[in-house]
Amino acid sequence: MTNIIKINDHCWEIPRTGNMQVPGRIYTSKKMLAVIKKEETFKQVANVATLPGIVKASLAMPDIHWGYGFPIGGVAATDWDKGVISPGGVGYDINCLCSTARILHQFGYTQTIGEMESNWHASDIKCQNLQKGHDDITPIVHYIRMPPQRMVYRLMTTGGDEILATEDHPFWTPNGMVELGQLKDGDRIARYPFEGVPHETPACETLVDENDIRRILADQDKGMRGNTLSQIINQLKKRNLLPLQTDSPLLPYLIKLMGFVFGDGTLYFENGSGKGITWFYGEESDLEQIRSDVEKSGFTPSRIYRRNRDHTINTTYGRYQFQREELSFKVVGSAFASLLTALGTPVGQKASQDYRVPGWLFRAPRWHQRLFLASFFGAELSSPRPFKERNYNFNPPILSLNKRGQHIQAGRLFLEDIAELLKGFGVEAKKISQRTEQTNADGSISYRLLLILSSESDSLINLWAQVGFEYNRKRMNLAMAAVEYLKQKKNLVAIREETAARAAALYAAGMAPQKIYQELASKYVNQRFLQRSVYEGRATSPRIGSIFETFDQFCSHATVDTENTGMVWSTVKSIEKVDLSKEKDFDGYVYDFTVAHPDHNFIANGFVVSNCGVRLARTNLTESEVRPQLADLVNSLFQNVPSGVGSTGPVKLTVSEEKRMLREGSRWAVNQGFGEDGDLTRTEENGCMADADPDEVSDRALERGKKQLGTLGSGNHFLEVGIVDEVFEPDTANAFGLFEDQVVLLVHSGSRGFGYQVCDDFLAVMSKEVKKLPYELPDRQLACAMIQSEAGQRYLRAMACAANYAWNNRQILMHRAKEVFLRSLQMGPRDLGMGLVYDVCHNIAKKETHVIDGKNQDVCVHRKGATRSFPKGHPALGDAYRHVGQPVLVPGDMGTASYVLVGTDKAMEETFGSTCHGAGRVLSRKAAKKASRGRAIHRELEDRGILVRASGRGTMAEEMPDAYKDISQVVDVVHNAGISRKVARLRPIAVVKG
Repeated sequence: MTNIIKINDHCWEIPRTGNMQVPGRIYTSKKMLAVIKKEETFKQVANVATLPGIVKASLAMPDIHWGYGFPIGGVAATDWDKGVISPGGVGYDINCLCSTARILHQFGYTQTIGEMESNWHASDIKCQNLQKGHDDITPIVHYIRMPPQRMVYRLMTTGGDEILATEDHPFWTPNGMVELGQLKDGDRIARYPFEGVPHETPACETLVDENDIRRILADQDKGMRGNTLSQIINQLKKRNLLPLQTDSPLLPYLIKLMGFVFGDGTLYFENGSGKGITWFYGEESDLEQIRSDVEKSGFTPSRIYRRNRDHTINTTYGRYQFQREELSFKVVGSAFASLLTALGTPVGQKASQDYRVPGWLFRAPRWHQRLFLASFFGAELSSPRPFKERNYNFNPPILSLNKRGQHIQAGRLFLEDIAELLKGFGVEAKKISQRTEQTNADGSISYRLLLILSSESDSLINLWAQVGFEYNRKRMNLAMAAVEYLKQKKNLVAIREETAARAAALYAAGMAPQKIYQELASKYVNQRFLQRSVYEGRATSPRIGSIFETFDQFCSHATVDTENTGMVWSTVKSIEKVDLSKEKDFDGYVYDFTVAHPDHNFIANGFVVSNCGVRLARTNLTESEVRPQLADLVNSLFQNVPSGVGSTGPVKLTVSEEKRMLREGSRWAVNQGFGEDGDLTRTEENGCMADADPDEVSDRALERGKKQLGTLGSGNHFLEVGIVDEVFEPDTANAFGLFEDQVVLLVHSGSRGFGYQVCDDFLAVMSKEVKKLPYELPDRQLACAMIQSEAGQRYLRAMACAANYAWNNRQILMHRAKEVFLRSLQMGPRDLGMGLVYDVCHNIAKKETHVIDGKNQDVCVHRKGATRSFPKGHPALGDAYRHVGQPVLVPGDMGTASYVLVGTDKAMEETFGSTCHGAGRVLSRKAAKKASRGRAIHRELEDRGILVRASGRGTMAEEMPDAYKDISQVVDVVHNAGISRKVARLRPIAVVKG
């Protein structure tokens, strides 16, 4: 956008065009204007100007940079009665995948995220339950599709897997969720290597009808009364199981259950009563999964039974006696039993009868076939097991089947059916072998048939990654590790093959062997290997040998620590910027989900992919009194104030207590002993938005909030020990309790995952509400609702909870920091003299009264990355500052100054009482990390007298001073524009980063 009019040296205007209801205005300097143009944030300022009910102008502060919908540093006011409220104007960010990312569903099939636009609301997808340590299922509550606003990168692992995602999309790592832009080659990243199969829509074929049920029950109980039969049929009809068709949403559960009964289950009808009973046997956690699926299919399982069993087995190899605890449960009911029977499940003792794989499965979609095979394999297929003497290769998987003599041929045919199904998955069967197994009590002989599958890597990967195991977490987790191991091994073989070919080519071109060895030798290719490649050639693929770790060694470090997740650690091979114009499958959009699971993740291409403000505290101390103990002080702050991705806090809340905290605001924290009453009068809104209603907050938001109160978070959040370096307005500084050389504490944090989730939840609501507006907005990210609508009022009440959470969070953080000061400096509270100067919000929307066209008007002021800047005399200010004006806190980066300003009348006239909130980024996190390579940022800061502690090296790089605008230039703009005035400059001496 080039049509920009200069208003004065500190303000530029974007005139109204198209659907813009008001002009846009940007407060900046001529020098910083060039940076803003490069980011194209002018476009976002203009887009905000199209919001219904917006008044006066769409505004941007000098720290403006690209955001979600609104620019960060944006301010907008909308008419309270006729305007809208937008989550994007409070603070929200989206990270996305490209349309081809394959999303793993609960039934083991995949769909691309692009394909899911029409059916996402009915989809349950795989995720990781990181709290309980196993894989899980989650519904989707919102689907996002938009043009890419961030750089897209291709991440490739050493196992050959890849994904395209925006730089801010988080991936699960040993350090929690980390954005793609913060990852680098060699980092470990979690994968769930199960690939499944592509989704196919089942044809509408009737599998079971009423006549089938009547026939089965008549065969089992000749004397069954007509009314009993009718009751069973009516039960099935009420559960939408008659007629049962291939496209029934309940059929996948029944297929899984049927497959397991073919293995470790028993189905029979009682003599006399004809009552159907189905038993399931297994490990407790696996049985709980089966019980859950029984319930989902519409039936009621029993509790799990336990009993100790004494077993004696007479085999051709000897007599075996052993004891074990047997766990089982049953489903009592002829409706369930007859339905499974009609689908082809054998009734009674399986070794003493003939049966085949049900014929309809051969016509079914491959993901239906997978469900049957995987649940059967969970009971009967051998676990992935490497050779003892050669731990690099795996034993052939074996499927066992016991049959009595006269049923051996039927058993062979059944195993041939299994082999035929496996062909469709690229799994090779080698042979069926037979052995005499045991002599039964009646003198008959039982035989064991063994279907032996191929142990070739490709066949094994297809078996374990496409079919896998259902209802057997131990085998499934081992299979996931084996898949990743085999992929790593294949990658190494490919490297060795490529190197052998290069060596032969270089030798043929005349290069001396010694030079070839020098150029191509590596960790995985030694000189002997190269000599054979040059002089002897290779008739077969190169073997791995001792250069590669064994499977047991691999499992010791590569399986994710949480139990039963199926996740393994893979390694990032490369991360490359993607030119989307050259991607043939790129459709012009990127995509994301909001999921209902409390751990907020899902699985794409096998990868596990998941309100802010500042307060200033003063002390009685000077730099010379603190500097000798500074190292101990910053170390203690880092150790005692939880920070970083996924950190959990010191305050443990019940849901009812959390709701009370959300209603009461920071008064709750003070009542719990975290601070003093005087802190409340020095907090914006006295630390409480009165309309907060926790009943408008989702269970997921409450769950995330319970664990994070009193935590700093990550990214640009920090604790900073600073010195008042210069005072510009002595009288105002004195009113704020500030003096030169004074030690102060800045706390920058927000509402953590709680506030993010509130925004996330209501974005789904707003995306529907926005369709009710009189015209289409230019950006989907401006999703909004009329303030006076039900959705608008609900969001205001929920957002108020997020604001109250943030005030409590900072109140607790300051109190914790105060305790650290007292311990580290070994002094009493009176000597320390720590007290709150002020706490201001950076991301919020509030009802305020402003003068518009000469008249007082109620408006909803959105401040996204902007600070309130009210002048002296304003009724919203407490007694402490009404005579002087509101303190405005503007933190810099960890290597430069921060500023204390004061609100002005001009801000009320021009910017709805708003000013800047910080320096504003000029480098993305990815660009900052790239620019920091080869530099020791913490050493550079220490050389300038600033001690820094951070949760990870990546944080140091992405938050380095070069990533931000010059804070002094930003503050000079707002000072010279008159929308706030400089009071004091603060110089950092110690910083704790999240």
